[in-house]
Amino acid sequence: MRERAHIQDRHLAIALAVAVAFWINSFLLRTLNFWLSMSLAAVTLTTLSVLWVGAPYKKSDLRLRSVVLGIGSAVVLYGIFWLGNLISKAILPFASTQVADIYTIRTQAQALIIALILFFITSPGEEIFWRGFVQRWTMQKFGPWAGWLLAAAIYGAVHIFSGNFMLIMAAFVAGLFWGFMYLKEKDLVAVTISHALWTVGIFVLFPILGH
Repeated sequence: MRERAHIQDRHLAIALAVAVAFWINSFLLRTLNFWLSMSLAAVTLTTLSVLWVGAPYKKSDLRLRSVVLGIGSAVVLYGIFWLGNLISKAILPFASTQVADIYTIRTQAQALIIALILFFITSPGEEIFWRGFVQRWTMQKFGPWAGWLLAAAIYGAVHIFSGNFMLIMAAFVAGLFWGFMYLKEKDLVAVTISHALWTVGIFVLFPILGH
């Protein structure tokens, strides 16, 4: 049992190192197109998760409740970010500029391509990895509540390479939100639907540009 735990610890350390490398390349080095880099990250991290944890979804996981919860939570999270944008602009002088900077990566691909990547590649990949692998490990290791907070903190921390405070906080808040859903529901399908709809909504269909 202890040896198995050590193996799991090593797997997580390796996977997090890979994630950090991708996030450094995507936000700091920028050797590849952002959307290509993040797509490769999602596919790679999903592959590692499946190899070391197993299949993230089962056919029985796709239930009407999961779909409704995913859609409803995406709307709620969008509302949280819309309100957060108003508050941050009122108290942080740099908020509008940094939020607008986040949206500059939309110029690196057409809107339809970005939407397809967000919906079918990066959102599922991130949930399989960050909730289905990382948070699953942190909750087993440190307990459900501490594990939830730690996983959200790690998810926010990898975005530090962007140098954008608003993006770091956005990732942390989103990590807390989806992590709480996973903690309470253990429903990765619902969380994936929520993530996919929210990212397409806030980034492509109804952007919050910070102005």
